[in-house]
Amino acid sequence: MKRNILFVDDEPNILQGLRRLLRPMRDKWDMHFVGSGQEALELMSRVSMDAVVSDMRMPGMDGPTLLLRIMHEHPDVVRFALSGYSDQEMIGRSIAPTHQYLTKPCDEEKLIQALEEAMNARAFISNKAVLDKIARIEHLPVLPRAYVRITDELSKGDPSPKLVGEIVAEDIGLTANILKLVNSSYFGLSRPVTMPQQAVIVLGVNVIRSVILSLHVFKSFETTEERSFSLSKLWAHCQRTASIARVIAQAEGLGKDKADNAYIAALLHDLGKLLLDAHCATECQMIYQEVRENNRLVAEVESEVLGLTHAQVGAYLLGLWGLPPEVVQAVARHHAQDPEPEGLNAASVTYFANLLDHDIFIFNEHYARPQASPERLAALGGPDTFARWREAAVALGISEEGT
Repeated sequence: MKRNILFVDDEPNILQGLRRLLRPMRDKWDMHFVGSGQEALELMSRVSMDAVVSDMRMPGMDGPTLLLRIMHEHPDVVRFALSGYSDQEMIGRSIAPTHQYLTKPCDEEKLIQALEEAMNARAFISNKAVLDKIARIEHLPVLPRAYVRITDELSKGDPSPKLVGEIVAEDIGLTANILKLVNSSYFGLSRPVTMPQQAVIVLGVNVIRSVILSLHVFKSFETTEERSFSLSKLWAHCQRTASIARVIAQAEGLGKDKADNAYIAALLHDLGKLLLDAHCATECQMIYQEVRENNRLVAEVESEVLGLTHAQVGAYLLGLWGLPPEVVQAVARHHAQDPEPEGLNAASVTYFANLLDHDIFIFNEHYARPQASPERLAALGGPDTFARWREAAVALGISEEGT
């Protein structure tokens, strides 16, 4: 079945250019082109859309207003914003209702890939009732402004650490949290980092961007009154898992991109737990009660109660946000028992880093500890490899609190 994509722009030349640019997609997409926000809403009242790509600056109803209306009236639609380099004020207004930003002029391949990956993310949620509930959340975690600005700079080329550091430094609280994290034992740096620019140089732009995202997401759930688990313990687990992922990647000589993707996936692998606990609270209370009373695995009980796991929910949100497919797949598969066809990749590293942290630290004596799949273990060298990685993880000297 073809997907319905709606493009909204008040400039006819832009729409005509998009028609020509995307002509090769006619066999896969039914594309609709309108010149105003009001036309877009009228069309969406008659035709079910899979995604909307809207310009920001339009007379009458502008892009942020349109995307906000779509978020309320058609929450399961993927929402993209097309913005120019000078649209910072518009970007600020559109952060809440927008899944991803694309910079004008947009490359054909980049646009197609971004739309396909975001729409594919919905396949991670097999339970339609849960998808409907999550898709209709008005207060899904939104991309932090610093993350959006760094992503915008990355789209222009290779941004300087100085520029990215300046973006971080504009937010005093964010700067303090990043420096605290970077100087913790999670990273094991030989010298203290005192400036955001230094942190960017040491860790790289993509890792810093993902640290910003993870800090922001965990902070957005701090106000949840009732929770099925300890937020601080989950955050510490994610940080330790990311550190262990770095150690495995270094030990196996993975290239920088693969190592970065493994670190990012490990840092964000339990994001779905936050989303489920905040918006499927009753079901999560049942899940964690069963886990504690009968010493079972969280993912196993989630699957029984909800028909999916937090891994799939986290991958869904990260896919909507446009994180690299390798990261999305690694989060989706961090409890999967079958081995990766391509050997040691971000998904394998995240899977084993998560297992190692559960093996080294006891979060709750009533939680069952996950065991390595014999198939995944055999595919990567057997118990000796796992033992070697465990030794390297213990050598990090990280305490349960990360100090």
